[in-house]
Amino acid sequence: MSCILMLLPLFSQCDKDDYTGELEGICPEVIVTDPVNGATNVITNKIITATFNEEMESSTINESTFFVKKGADIVSGQVTYSGTTATFTPAALLDANAVYTATVTRGAMDPMGNYMRNDTTWSFNTGNAPDVILTDPVEGASNVALNKAVTADFSTPMNAATVNSTSFLLKQGTTDITGIVTYLGVKATFTPTADLLPNAVYTATITNSVEDAAGNAMINDTTWSFATGSLLFVTITDPLNEAIDVPASQTVKATFNKIMNPATINNATFTLMHGTTPVLGTVSYNEYTAEFVPLTDLLLGEEYTATVTTGAVDLTGNSLAADYIWTFTTNVVVVPVLPVVTITDPIDEAVDVPLDKVVTATFSKTMDLSTINSATFTLKNGLLPVLGFIDYAGVEGTFTPNTPLLPGTLYTATVTTGAKDLEGNALAADTVWSFTTTAPVDQLTVELSSDPIDGGDTSGGGLFNAGDSVTVMAEANAGYSFDEWTEEGESVSTSESYTFVVNENRTLVANFTLDPVGPSGPLGIDLGSAADFAILAGAGVTNTGVTTLITGDVGSHPTATIAGLTSANVIGTLYTVADPIVGIAKVDLTTAFNDGQSRTLDAISLPGQIGGLTLAPGLYVNSSTSGISGTGPNGILTLDAGGNPNAVWIFKMGSTLITAPGTSIVLAGGAQAKNIYWSVGTSATLGTNSSFFGNILADQSITINTGATLFGRALTRVASVTLDTNTVTKP
Repeated sequence: MSCILMLLPLFSQCDKDDYTGELEGICPEVIVTDPVNGATNVITNKIITATFNEEMESSTINESTFFVKKGADIVSGQVTYSGTTATFTPAALLDANAVYTATVTRGAMDPMGNYMRNDTTWSFNTGNAPDVILTDPVEGASNVALNKAVTADFSTPMNAATVNSTSFLLKQGTTDITGIVTYLGVKATFTPTADLLPNAVYTATITNSVEDAAGNAMINDTTWSFATGSLLFVTITDPLNEAIDVPASQTVKATFNKIMNPATINNATFTLMHGTTPVLGTVSYNEYTAEFVPLTDLLLGEEYTATVTTGAVDLTGNSLAADYIWTFTTNVVVVPVLPVVTITDPIDEAVDVPLDKVVTATFSKTMDLSTINSATFTLKNGLLPVLGFIDYAGVEGTFTPNTPLLPGTLYTATVTTGAKDLEGNALAADTVWSFTTTAPVDQLTVELSSDPIDGGDTSGGGLFNAGDSVTVMAEANAGYSFDEWTEEGESVSTSESYTFVVNENRTLVANFTLDPVGPSGPLGIDLGSAADFAILAGAGVTNTGVTTLITGDVGSHPTATIAGLTSANVIGTLYTVADPIVGIAKVDLTTAFNDGQSRTLDAISLPGQIGGLTLAPGLYVNSSTSGISGTGPNGILTLDAGGNPNAVWIFKMGSTLITAPGTSIVLAGGAQAKNIYWSVGTSATLGTNSSFFGNILADQSITINTGATLFGRALTRVASVTLDTNTVTKP
């Protein structure tokens, strides 16, 4: 007995090649694996099996003797054994596109105690897991049609049996949507059994229970959401439902609440019926409105039924919830009152019609303006059409020929039946009438000319009929005066407007004389860019009156301080910084000031008090102070240009310019403020409520007291300009 026990270990050692004794049974080994060694595209939900050549001791088939690895990582799973087959069921799907190694170790033993000779190891590759690559609607889609069929495209053909109502779901919130699931090619389709709700959010799900043709399952569920659009409905119709007295020429219209798919608005989806008889017509669509235009007028006093079917859909595919149907009744038989032409001018068979005649036709009713045109209102000379302008106002149509009619010629005017009233009623027949223009007459010539040529212009000459009353006009140019009309050197009229009856050709000359011109004075001072400014200072501008109004630019340089002025006080540019433009103007001002101070030629002595004087153009000089200080007539300085609008005054003083309150300057004889220059050696002061004309060029400051008015410029080189409730207007 002890001998037998010692031999038992030898009988069970199938794994020793040098054993020479007898075995009890056979050595166990793995004869079949699934997957086989080297298999590829193995499904990710694969259960791995190993089949032995004999039944094994089940207790030795476990997680320590049968395991699977991905690289060095142990795959979690459950091992079972039945018959001669060991099974490894992974706890989760295998990774896609990965290499796995399965092993059955020598620890596996048969019931006789025989162990496997060696570990059995085999490897395999998993395939790619299927995935959803495209959905319709896409994730986050909005305005989805209410009759939408939801689809999902897979990355590979699927096992159709796994694509069903348990793996393809649609929900609105937590509510399951009933539908039919189909699969074709790589596309799964969920077709709801009823329209989706408007303005609602839906969630579609493809679960990972779906498998491809090789048995690979999706790794994760695929979920996406979308929102439906609003309900489609007809907002208004024309005619309205149950309308009566509808015109027989009615165009039937239906307006929708949404922009429609034009391709779905047609004769199949928009119909009009008279009882059971379809009405033939054309269907069109523009923006929100569909139109049905019957090919012929509708029958009078009859009921019609219009229908827009559910085949009409919006741009997202939403259709009407139901056919939209409305009825209307046309108006009863009405005998139309046809328009007629009641009056023509000229009348039929008129003679001696003027060549400039405007042909008119007066109607019995107000007409449709668009039907009174060159096709319906014509004028002919025999067979030749006359070109002209057609107009219509009130009840009258007019034909105005482009050129005068021919004399002694028969013309025919026609208003055709194309002319219609506002109800569309046409003339019963063409209205035709004829007339003859006046016979040709000899025309006489009235020729006009000016002497001298540049002395003035004439008007009123031309061709005239004998016996016509003719009025000719003469207008003198600036610097000239009209003298008389002459013919062949003889005076015929001293009036600029000469009227006469023409019975022969006339040749008339308008004679002009040159006006006497006063002295021009010295050459004016060139202000350069300083001329753009009404106020220009060196050390700032100060204003204390809110109603001050300045027409022209305002600036100061180098000190750019502007106090008490805003853009509301200035009609022009208000410079509030030391702008280079102002700097350049100051340079030009200095040049102009120096020019004025240097003038000496033909100088006239300037009194210290110039009020009460009348001064002709010229250069006036005072080495000290001058101004206007008198009262009444002595407080008024008159500058008389003697009719010369280009006359220049330059007043040069070595010291100050001062005007007393209430004094003024009066311009006469065409004198202009722009041609008056006050070159002040130091400072200038304008008195309260005074009125002053001309350009003040002061070396130092300028003060314009309360209420004073300046028609000119206040330009100072060094110091400031002070204002108080003034009006300054640059000439």
